[in-house]
Amino acid sequence: MHKEIRSFTAPRPFTVRTMPDGSKQVSGYAIVFNSPSVDLGGFTEICSPQMLTRTLKESPDVLALRDHKSEMLLGRTTANTLALSVDSTGLRFTVTLPKTSIGDDTAENVRLRNLTGCSFGFNTVADQWTVADDGSALRTLLDVDLFEISITSFPAYQQTTAEARTHAAQVTTKRGDDLDDLDDLDSDGQDDDTDDDLEMRCQCRCERCLNGKCERCIRSECSDSVCYDNGCAMPGQDDNRSDRARIISHFNSAHLNLYR
Repeated sequence: MHKEIRSFTAPRPFTVRTMPDGSKQVSGYAIVFNSPSVDLGGFTEICSPQMLTRTLKESPDVLALRDHKSEMLLGRTTANTLALSVDSTGLRFTVTLPKTSIGDDTAENVRLRNLTGCSFGFNTVADQWTVADDGSALRTLLDVDLFEISITSFPAYQQTTAEARTHAAQVTTKRGDDLDDLDDLDSDGQDDDTDDDLEMRCQCRCERCLNGKCERCIRSECSDSVCYDNGCAMPGQDDNRSDRARIISHFNSAHLNLYR
């Protein structure tokens, strides 16, 4: 499993209040259910209301951070300084801020509405991929391990795994694959996948790519579009994030069980 992060503008303003002992609490929503995300690199995503049922029952050690930075710790569930609860809207949190400079800074910036973004970090345990009416891929998170929520300055920030992007590309191209099979027959009626093999072969010279493991590419400057289609998550791929290039891989489709 790999860490993923989702950030968004809070659906309702955070609230801050001062407790009798002088400490301050911030409350808001870290996750909103049944609300489609922005484009995450070839797919949109929905958080199902059941996605947190198991993980919250297991009383996980969830951290509350500022901008995903562990050195800017605001609270944690195991210390009883972070309380999490689920309602019809989503995952609601209340964090009791430490009496530190970062705690005081957070409270003041929430009060001034300078901080309006929230985020959650998770590992996917179970998800479901479908194709929307417009042909785009839709991912529904069904079960996740939650390990972090953050109050953020940059609500537009998104981070997804290479596996998720690869699944999305396969889902959106599955409809055309059956028709493409006809084009793969040569004049003798035999399957000719030479062109597909060449199209799927990235030109990145990293050792892992040469071994067919583009999802483990280690060249940070890699910008090969085929390497990206095969799962490369390197920063150099930023210009390819909006590509809907077709991944021609019947083998992966069959073995990932995405359509059965």
